[in-house]
Amino acid sequence: MPLADHDQKILDAFFDGLVRWEDAYKKFASLSYFAVKHDDAFVLVQARLFLNTVPSDLPLAHFQTANIRAGHFLISDLKADAQGVVGMFTEGKLICPAGELWFPPADGGSYSAYHLPFHPEGMQNGNRLDVLTLTGARRTEYVRQPQLDWEVKAAATPYDSVAELLLEYRLGALRGDAANLEVVAFNVAVVDLSSTVSGTKAHPAVLLADGLGPDKVTLGYRVFSQGRVVQRATIAGAAMQWGQRDALQRGIAEIDIPPAAVLHCIASYAGTAQHQGWLSDPSTVQNPQRSVYEAFDDRLEVLRDFLAKSQGKGRDARDLEAGVSWLLWMLGFSVAHLGGTDKSQNAPDLIATTPRGNFAVIECTTGLLKAENKLALLVDRTEALRRRLEASGNRHLHILPVIVTSKAREEVKADLEQAEKLGVVVLTRESLEEALKRTLVLPDAEALFAEGEQAAQAAQAKYQNVALPFAGA
Repeated sequence: MPLADHDQKILDAFFDGLVRWEDAYKKFASLSYFAVKHDDAFVLVQARLFLNTVPSDLPLAHFQTANIRAGHFLISDLKADAQGVVGMFTEGKLICPAGELWFPPADGGSYSAYHLPFHPEGMQNGNRLDVLTLTGARRTEYVRQPQLDWEVKAAATPYDSVAELLLEYRLGALRGDAANLEVVAFNVAVVDLSSTVSGTKAHPAVLLADGLGPDKVTLGYRVFSQGRVVQRATIAGAAMQWGQRDALQRGIAEIDIPPAAVLHCIASYAGTAQHQGWLSDPSTVQNPQRSVYEAFDDRLEVLRDFLAKSQGKGRDARDLEAGVSWLLWMLGFSVAHLGGTDKSQNAPDLIATTPRGNFAVIECTTGLLKAENKLALLVDRTEALRRRLEASGNRHLHILPVIVTSKAREEVKADLEQAEKLGVVVLTRESLEEALKRTLVLPDAEALFAEGEQAAQAAQAKYQNVALPFAGA
């Protein structure tokens, strides 16, 4: 069944953008799906077409009960490429190895398409992650709960719930009220973060998907020394030495750098940036705050443990708050840990201030964003602070609400839409790992605060200007 002109243009633009590196996906692209029986047919509820460049660590598997079917398989089994598989779905039916999957259109007889060329989940890790979403019919009439949860409990391979089954097949939480298919195009080149930097020599390397030409690779870099950029340059793929690492090609270069320098590297293919990362000599650190902190926590082992807390309330939650405050201090913020005692439970967990006096109001959680009413409390406390600053003649100062979770973005995806609509910056496990890398260079809290404001404004604009079919992507 054809899409409306507008949606067809979105779909075509997505695949046209992948033409330059589509060969990278031919061997390892795979599909995960979850379907429910309705009128004696299995109807798709949620699916993801992963355009992988390396073999997936998600096993090729099939799960079925009387009313549920889920699985993961290579699309090469269908003798079709990614665009062909999407075409089958928009015709209303896909015949997969386990049988037919129906994907009925919405009530108007068509599908909706939404394209997010820079998915936040990728940007938090420095990756280009390109996502196309197609939505079809409403699924509320046949996704019956708690019946389905109890059905998977009794399966030969038991799961506690449908939510656990979805996570097992990397489908995330149920999104919105319409059946949906996501096409996830991964980046085809990355900076090799195991590249060595020692003294005044750096050996930055790029990992490239097999089947692509190294001559189309470029490695851009900025050299930071004493808190400023002292060199910017680009290395062409033809000037690198190439070899093989597992299923990837690896190109390596050599450059001269100042002592204790830090490199910000960007891997590009066919003129398009694919990934960015930071490289440094592990024996040296430019950031004096990090150097001081490491005197008492060598290799940041305690900090990494605190930031990974995910067990629940009490001590784990307090450890996360402490870890976030230490991290923010290394990034140049002044931090007040207000939520650390029983007598300040009506305050936010943390208040972080930039050198210019702008404020971040921060709540930390080891669970979901809405757990313990955290999200609502954060918004309320932010507004209370805004009113107090206005009353004291400090209306010019900016205030940014931030919620930090030790969970991965995939685990809190169901809560993201509400947070973004409220203008709240969401920092997940991936964000914390990226922030740790940024402690290598001299801190710039103002720049980080501005990035957070821009991210919050962009997220809100997405909901104000575009009628999204469901929460997140």
